[in-house]
Amino acid sequence: MSIKSLGKIAAVAAVAGLALTACADEDATQARNQEESCGLIQSASLKATESMNSIQATEGSDDRAAFVFESVALDLRNHSFDRSNDEPAPDSDETLKLRTALQVQAEQFQDMSDILGDDVNGLQNYDPSGIDVDGMSSGEATEIITNYCGPVFNQQQQQGGF
Repeated sequence: MSIKSLGKIAAVAAVAGLALTACADEDATQARNQEESCGLIQSASLKATESMNSIQATEGSDDRAAFVFESVALDLRNHSFDRSNDEPAPDSDETLKLRTALQVQAEQFQDMSDILGDDVNGLQNYDPSGIDVDGMSSGEATEIITNYCGPVFNQQQQQGGF
């Protein structure tokens, strides 16, 4: 084989290698984004649960709990701006409206913060079904987040996490 032929083969191999690296980088970025988003959602839920478990008031407001829920809402809302409404769904070709789903979740935590700031007992009657952000309901957002984060949460359970 001539040096010229080897050069052509090397050039083709280099281009193929770059293409594979680009795909791997894109896949790694998507996986990192997914773990980051799902970790934030998991952390938000844990903070909210711990806050609910530590509510001292049986009537009236609990400003500390309200602050925790407002903080969680802000974290989710801020994070949503780093995500798109065209996030690839794990293990399928569809795209998910992750940004809007995160904003719906943030709205739900904000509503709960407002209730806790007024009267702790108000949470007993709280129904998130009235939330609508850009045409997405709370139920739709939960479905999207479950679809997006399911593989991450399943992997954590298999590895003995949470």
